[in-house]
Amino acid sequence: MGQGNTPAQLVLTEDEAVELFAYLVTAARTLLDEAAEYGPLRLLTAARRLGEMVAPRSSEPLRELVTGPLQELGPVPLSEDDDRGEFAAQLDTICVAVADHALQRVGLGKDQ
Repeated sequence: MGQGNTPAQLVLTEDEAVELFAYLVTAARTLLDEAAEYGPLRLLTAARRLGEMVAPRSSEPLRELVTGPLQELGPVPLSEDDDRGEFAAQLDTICVAVADHALQRVGLGKDQ
């Protein structure tokens, strides 16, 4: 909990946590037999699903983070013909937003 933040609140039920846990573990196993390009697809599916789970019970800043750019991100490029550069740039932008939010939560954000 960061300075000036409200106390941490639970945003996942145990059923939702088990669902996400099961997805991550089975995706890890599946990825052993799939092409490497599927890795980002599986991780983003989990991140999107987590966002859908926590949004109804989260703070407004977190809700905006998980319902904004992550949900609007286009499909993962799976072939060499797809534009990986644009997709990577979109992911970089989302990574910065996640880092900014995490820093805000611990009292180290831009406004601190």
